[in-house]
Amino acid sequence: MVCHQWLISWVTAHFRLTACRVWGILGKHHPDREHLICLPLLSLSSNFTPSEPVLSNSENTVGEKPEPLSVLLNRRIISLLVISFLASFVSSPLQSLLPVYVESGLMRTPLFSAGLRAVFFILGGLCSIPAGVLCDTFGIKRVFILGKLGPLLAGAIFLTGDPYLLLALCIGLGTTFGFSSTGGQSYLLGASPPSVMGMASAGYFLSSTLGTAAGNLLAGPIADDLGYETLGQLACVAAVAIVLIALFLLPSLPRNETADRSTTRSLAGYFTLLRRREVRLLMGIRYLPTSYWGAVTLLIPLLIYRISGTNTSATTYGAISLIVACGTQLLTGRVVDRIGRWKPVFVASSLVTVSAIGLMLTGHTLTGLYVFGIMAAGSAWSLSTTMPGILQIIAKEDEKGRVVGIAHVAWSAGMLSGNLGAGKLIEWGPALPFGIGTVFCIGAVACGLGLYRHYKSTDLPPNLHSN
Repeated sequence: MVCHQWLISWVTAHFRLTACRVWGILGKHHPDREHLICLPLLSLSSNFTPSEPVLSNSENTVGEKPEPLSVLLNRRIISLLVISFLASFVSSPLQSLLPVYVESGLMRTPLFSAGLRAVFFILGGLCSIPAGVLCDTFGIKRVFILGKLGPLLAGAIFLTGDPYLLLALCIGLGTTFGFSSTGGQSYLLGASPPSVMGMASAGYFLSSTLGTAAGNLLAGPIADDLGYETLGQLACVAAVAIVLIALFLLPSLPRNETADRSTTRSLAGYFTLLRRREVRLLMGIRYLPTSYWGAVTLLIPLLIYRISGTNTSATTYGAISLIVACGTQLLTGRVVDRIGRWKPVFVASSLVTVSAIGLMLTGHTLTGLYVFGIMAAGSAWSLSTTMPGILQIIAKEDEKGRVVGIAHVAWSAGMLSGNLGAGKLIEWGPALPFGIGTVFCIGAVACGLGLYRHYKSTDLPPNLHSN
């Protein structure tokens, strides 16, 4: 066991040192150089816990030198990003191929696909409420690992053609997704200093984006050449490995000793949170653009498949759009850390609105679907990258899990309404669902303005804020 812990600490430390050299952050005479090199040896000491590496102060006072990005190169963040990437890689066929699988393999309508996703998002939203309570009371890592059973169920989706079994699997998926999303974002907030929260958020969402993009590139050809059953079997085997990696690699976060451990009082705290205006605006900026995004994720792969006639065309769109989104996430994260969070919020929400208008006007053409679908993906992921920073200024230390849970409820409700609405409204053509999405996106811009007015003083680079 000691050798196992020593090996993990050694790999993490030397990965951090190498990455710092490559990025130019850690120079020849950097004061942390000796500490990084000696970290594997320190892990053998009884006074040093290898699963809890030391992080720098969570806040910088006015006039202090901003914390370098090297503070993110620790076992906590690296483990979180690796697990997020792998889980998204394995689960990617669920996003891009579920409506295609249902229509071409099961001979069901898009409304049936929307209903399956509805169950998934309903359970995801409902389960994020107890997941938030459990994060605040019993530990974030436990909640997060429970959520990582989801990729196993996602792979099993493609192993059956029974509608009732599909429904049961979607129920399980929704439950695990609520735990995974709430636990993952709570872990991110607990492990990342506010001064680099923009890049930490970008890295977290980028790992998911890259995993989904890479998975889409493989899922389409596998489904076309080997069939859906082989795709599901490979996904299930990989999913078991992900759970084992998470158990051994991911460190636990220290619990907040001042947190109320009473589950009943923690649940009652949700009603207190909902009385706060800024929390309601947070729910608005999560729900409205996500409803449009739910329509996009359901309809665009299906519309591309109808025009082109191949699975690969649909998954190629998914891969390209998410690769483009990678760049917008990194750019947004860096800009947030440099100039503050609110201007990126306005730009991203405005671009989401432009993409909705474009899809409303050109959604019947393959070119329009690709161009504005890619714009929707880039801007929507950019907007998501700003959310952890907003969650961090809204949530107090002992309520982060519950605030993340509320945000995920709004997100799940948006995906649910977007999927159900799009599945029905597509019968009248693509202009109607994307037109309604345009109205919702304009509302998201308004919610962003409301949050900005409530937190005007926070429109500064995070490393210039005082404690």
